[in-house]
Amino acid sequence: MTTETTTTTTTSEAGEKFNPATDRPRNLIDVIVWCKFHQVPADVVGRWVWVKFEEKPAAEVRENLKAAGFRWCKKRGEWAHNCGHPTRSGHGNPRYKYGEFSVGLITDADLAAVA
Repeated sequence: MTTETTTTTTTSEAGEKFNPATDRPRNLIDVIVWCKFHQVPADVVGRWVWVKFEEKPAAEVRENLKAAGFRWCKKRGEWAHNCGHPTRSGHGNPRYKYGEFSVGLITDADLAAVA
C-alpha cells in the first residue's frame, strides 16, 4: 500500500474532517476515500466495501487493513468493511444481491456530490 502525495479529506454530517492518512474510516464515503488514498483494490457491494488480492498481501498491508476496520472473511477469501452497517452473515454472495462497482471508478466529484 503506497500513499499519494496529496491528502483528500471529507466532512461528516457532524462537520468532522476525515483524513485518510491518519484517521480510521467511519462510514462508506470515508472507506472509499481511504481505499483510494491507499490504492487498495476495493469494490463497493451494497453498503459494504470488499477487498480481494490476487495473492496474500504483505503483513504491513494486512495490519493497515485491520487498523482501518477491515475484517478477513475466510468464507469468501476477501477483506470486508461494514462501513457502519453491521449485518448477520449471509448464505449467498452479496455481489449477486446488490451488485458491485470498483472504488477506482468513483471520482472526487462523485464524493463531493454526496458528502
